[in-house]
Amino acid sequence: MIPLRKRKAMALPLTLIFLLVGAVLVGTALYVVENIHCSSRCVVTEAQLYNAAQAGLERGKVALWENRNDLKTGPLMYSGNITAVYAQKSNGTSLGPIELTVDPGISVEVLIFDCNYELSTGSFSGLSDEERKLLPPRFPGGTGEGTGGTSGLPGGTSAIIDPGRFLPFGGGAGERRFVIRSSASKDGKDFEIESMVVVKK
Repeated sequence: MIPLRKRKAMALPLTLIFLLVGAVLVGTALYVVENIHCSSRCVVTEAQLYNAAQAGLERGKVALWENRNDLKTGPLMYSGNITAVYAQKSNGTSLGPIELTVDPGISVEVLIFDCNYELSTGSFSGLSDEERKLLPPRFPGGTGEGTGGTSGLPGGTSAIIDPGRFLPFGGGAGERRFVIRSSASKDGKDFEIESMVVVKK
């Protein structure tokens, strides 16, 4: 039988072990809860940015619809400045950029590009990768007169290698094609979506 004095002496190490195990469990629980909280916050922020960007797309569609009878019909010329292919009114003023605040802390910028543009270099092969990413797909012609479009690919382009840069569609009477690019930002995080819109007079 263990003497009473020795049993009292064993209580201290056991207590320390229980405290150590408890501290580890509490630390692990706090770590898990913090990770779940951060993950949930990231998901919520991404959903907010997506919804804000969608609202920007709708605002861009409204701007195109309200100005559908006053849009510039001639081809634009890109020579290194992306603002040159912004959708324009007949008097030369751009439809954007459009800036709005959807929710507190979320800012949205909407850019509207006209797909009827030409390149000063003659083809996309003369552009940098960054320029190719920024430019919208091309729809040469597209004035809404006759069939529009084109029957072949311009020199230096490939619908197989680079299908997003050229759209060899035939146009219907009164149709214009635009790309709306909407970017939402919050706390250093960005979310960008874009959509092609066909406007009929």
